[in-house]
Amino acid sequence: MSKVLALGGGALVGLACFLPLLSLSVTIAGFTGNGNLHATDLTAGKVALVLAFLGVLLGVVDLRGGDGTLRRPAAACAIVGAAIVVYKSWRLMSEVNAAASTTNFVHVSMGLAMWVALIGAGLAFASDFVGRD
Repeated sequence: MSKVLALGGGALVGLACFLPLLSLSVTIAGFTGNGNLHATDLTAGKVALVLAFLGVLLGVVDLRGGDGTLRRPAAACAIVGAAIVVYKSWRLMSEVNAAASTTNFVHVSMGLAMWVALIGAGLAFASDFVGRD
């Protein structure tokens, strides 16, 4: 079970890299534009995706015939990747909010990526506390 949790954590962090970090809406003179920023649009997001892929790869190797020694490195890769996604999401959100605080035509909201990355990191972290297979 613990190997599956480490594998699932890496998979969720990898999925989070393709989900929107931020959703931005700009309204100027009655015209509205919407956009999303994905983690893969940023260099840090690509690093997080590589870490998530490495976590999944280590998890698969450990699940297929390993003795459980690759579970912790797989979980660590997923947790570090999730930390990158969450940090970039919070940082970009605060930067846009600071820039838009003097105006009221820009609205930004947190995307789904941060929450999926947090769930993935939680699964990867929980893999260390579940009984060994």
